[in-house]
Amino acid sequence: MFPQNNIVLIGNSIVEQSKSLAHLNKRIINIDSFNDEDIVGEKYINPNPHGIVNDSVITILKSLKLNNDDTLIVVSSEYSREKNYYNELSLYGKVIGNNQKIISILKDFKKLSKALKKQNINFPDIYLTAKDETNNILIKNSYASGGFGVKKYKKHLESLCEDEYYQKYIQGQEYSILFISNKKKKFEIIGINKIYNKKTSYTDFCFSGAMSDVELNNKQLEYLTKTISFFVNNYNLIGINGIDFILTDKIYFLEINPRITQTCFMYDNIFKYGFVEAHIRSVLDNDLSVDKNKSLSIKCFENLFSNNTSLVDTHLNEFDFVSNIPKINNYIGTGEPICTINAKSSDEKKVKKILLDNISLVKNKLKNIEII
Repeated sequence: MFPQNNIVLIGNSIVEQSKSLAHLNKRIINIDSFNDEDIVGEKYINPNPHGIVNDSVITILKSLKLNNDDTLIVVSSEYSREKNYYNELSLYGKVIGNNQKIISILKDFKKLSKALKKQNINFPDIYLTAKDETNNILIKNSYASGGFGVKKYKKHLESLCEDEYYQKYIQGQEYSILFISNKKKKFEIIGINKIYNKKTSYTDFCFSGAMSDVELNNKQLEYLTKTISFFVNNYNLIGINGIDFILTDKIYFLEINPRITQTCFMYDNIFKYGFVEAHIRSVLDNDLSVDKNKSLSIKCFENLFSNNTSLVDTHLNEFDFVSNIPKINNYIGTGEPICTINAKSSDEKKVKKILLDNISLVKNKLKNIEII
């Protein structure tokens, strides 16, 4: 057990992280973009819609007057590039996770693509100018997450903004692989997830859900292990991280998420003390203890989004499969998330059926909201 009594969680939506720490006799301080009912601990709102570490976060930390030596800070969102916020956070506690400099290097996709090619790691081509094959080009943003800012290129209608780039669109099923690593450059694979996206008013490929415990063949696992090893050894990644990839006739690397991701909570039970404490212990103590035998059921979830600006006029607390529960009488804007629907079962067909049934129950409850 680590001695610090204050744990600060900073991210976009951190309900599941707070729940993972609920068993600890610690002060849990949450700084995120939402005011969900089911968050555990103290709540503070970051006005940035993506939970980015910025001056608002620093202002909140200043007001809390925390003892630096008695505080751990877990960041699961992007850093604003206005200045070195990692160093600023360090004034208020021990930051758990990869530093801002490493994250910035990994966001430079032009340089990263060259490094990946040297390792024979497949990566969709990046273009400085749009090609004629408009149906096969995406516009992506280096500093966006959750699929935000990803859109299909329309010829002659769009030009690049700062941090945007063109990338070849690869059709196939998207997956992610989670791993935990330490300062000794050792790592353990946590699990592989099938990823789902949907179109919203914000993006053509909004991350909308996932299914856990996907099994791939030995050749595919070997390739992914090689990819993880490249990142751990060359960029000194620590804690829980994730890699997104597309599977067609081969594996295409999409991006590295050098932080806790939303899919991590599905594997909370394979760690003795939960996934957030495992993240902390891997950084502080180089502990990579993972018990994959505990993952006895397949889990999946879907984030529901609003297609219109709506008032939440009913409680969702009666459903034990709903998380990220919005407060009653809060407004949800067009394209914004409403809540998360969860399901688990022993096989893929059953879990999909349960998820769809659960979604139907919630939709019937939220009749005034047009749900995507």
